[in-house]
Amino acid sequence: MSATDAWTRLGSVPPADLHDTTLQLHWATQFIAAAGQSFADPKDDDSHRAMTWDANRHAFIGEPFAGGYPFRVAVRPADLVLQLVDQTDEPLGSLPLVGVTMQEGYEWLATGLAHYMGGLPELGRLDFELPEHPVANGAPFSDGRDDELRVLSALFRSAAGLLEALAAPDESASEVRCWPHHFDIATLVTIEAGEDAHSSKTIGIGMAPMGGGYDGWYWYVTPWPSPDVSDLPELGGVGQWHTEGWVGAVLDGNVVVEADAPFREAVVRKFIDTAVHASMGVLGE
Repeated sequence: MSATDAWTRLGSVPPADLHDTTLQLHWATQFIAAAGQSFADPKDDDSHRAMTWDANRHAFIGEPFAGGYPFRVAVRPADLVLQLVDQTDEPLGSLPLVGVTMQEGYEWLATGLAHYMGGLPELGRLDFELPEHPVANGAPFSDGRDDELRVLSALFRSAAGLLEALAAPDESASEVRCWPHHFDIATLVTIEAGEDAHSSKTIGIGMAPMGGGYDGWYWYVTPWPSPDVSDLPELGGVGQWHTEGWVGAVLDGNVVVEADAPFREAVVRKFIDTAVHASMGVLGE
């Protein structure tokens, strides 16, 4: 699927109608996070539990682990397949998750790793809360979601491509990652480095498939430190400021899909440009 096809596919399912399938995909990606938490070298920014988007595989893929012959865990959204990948990026095994429970997925992954790690490894469960869904309590991943899964694959494919194009030439921008807690894919631009993340000036740019007070997916730009909500600049009709619980500029996915397919990426780019400029202003830059 090309980048153009990905932006086109976004309009085939309304953002709010992706809610339940998004929750299931979010839970499916916890296999990646669990492997990173259990086996990858810990990182101060928690990126050992995060994922990147593999454009060739059309999948989320985790951090490498297990030393000289590293493995990675991947999840392909379009058909909801869990994979164990070797150092050559070839899948050692694949498990379609439809009809499978989380427990069965963990057992399959541990058994697959046991063949290469000299014993049955223990996959630690994650220590952060996730949105409630029946799959968390033993229900299997459900069937009949092909259209929704293909749209979600296109959503992350298009978001990753745009964010990587923005981040690649900017030395102050972090690697584009998808975070397992909130399931957003983003880059963080450091405007002024402090002693730690809390004291630094940054701008987060990303796409969240749900949450944050929204039923469907949206793009966001978040300045840090959080600005005074009484003095936020106008966004020129491109997006709006979100001020309840967190502060950031938001472009609702419904606005994106209302645009003709060839112009959807341009709509998002205009929003990002406008919101980053406004964020620089509130940060005093």
